[in-house]
Amino acid sequence: MFKRFKTTFALVPLSLAAVAITGLIKPAMAVNLGIAQNYNVFVFGDMNQSSDSEGRVAVGGNATLTNFGIADRLSNSNGTDTRLVVGGNLTYNNGQVFGGNAVVGGTVNTPVYFNCSPNCGVSSGKPIDFNAARSELTNLSNYLGGLVSTNTTEYKWGGIYLQGSNSDLNVFTIDGSKFSSSSYFNLQGVGSNSTVVLNILGNSVDIKGFGDLTGVNKENVLFNFVDATQVTTTGFSFQGSVLATKANVNFSNGNVEGTLVASSLSGSGEFHNVPFTGILPNLPDPEPPHYWNPPAEEPVVNKVPEPGNTLGLLILGTLFIFLRRSQIFSKLASMVNY
Repeated sequence: MFKRFKTTFALVPLSLAAVAITGLIKPAMAVNLGIAQNYNVFVFGDMNQSSDSEGRVAVGGNATLTNFGIADRLSNSNGTDTRLVVGGNLTYNNGQVFGGNAVVGGTVNTPVYFNCSPNCGVSSGKPIDFNAARSELTNLSNYLGGLVSTNTTEYKWGGIYLQGSNSDLNVFTIDGSKFSSSSYFNLQGVGSNSTVVLNILGNSVDIKGFGDLTGVNKENVLFNFVDATQVTTTGFSFQGSVLATKANVNFSNGNVEGTLVASSLSGSGEFHNVPFTGILPNLPDPEPPHYWNPPAEEPVVNKVPEPGNTLGLLILGTLFIFLRRSQIFSKLASMVNY
């Protein structure tokens, strides 16, 4: 829920441009969580949320925030850092941005409050290429979803039993329908510093009322919703970061201990600033295109006899005619003498 602090609230007009945006930020090939690594919440489309985010928030579409605090666990930058990015319109109904600025690409429909005025405020701009981010993070999700799981996943006694086998990287595959009907995790056989990737399959996942995941550091855990277009949670605690690049996420009365990446977001859950520090395998470099080049046709060449050959043929022809005539004359002479 929204945390209240003893601080001075400042109403900042839309015309205030406290941040200079030097250019469009285009994320590089996703390593770990790419550009989303710097945010507690990263949404490609619209966000309609109450409660709070302890870290930075980025929204590619329209943002409607109610009683929502942003970045209260980050140190005060006094206007040198951007804490909220909205590509579309912003409606901010009560709440405030802590220790930094906001950048909005559309219209600001309500006053925005900051605790570091006059150094902090709202400026106009679109510093993040959300389409590029969506493409690259979706590629990352698909790649991780294609990794072969060498570990064991069992569904029994109402829980999900995960047996790992690696001290560095453990990949588990979880059936989304089983996830929806389970009430606890049991994780064994992974090192506390191991990176754990939970690949959750299924188009629609509805999770309720649990989330404890012991035996591993939450900074190293990634919930990857590979296929889901709808994720609904009620009272669930994600002990790690969430990658749901294709999903509309309805997140109510729970918390995320890490970064949430989603197509769109609504609800009342809390987002705790626990940056993802796991080591994910690098995406393979894309193969260069292969073009088929047909073999070149050999040109047709009309061969011209060499001069020496031509002269020889003329001599042979003349000699043949001479000999032929000599034979004829000899026969005629013989007939006359007879």
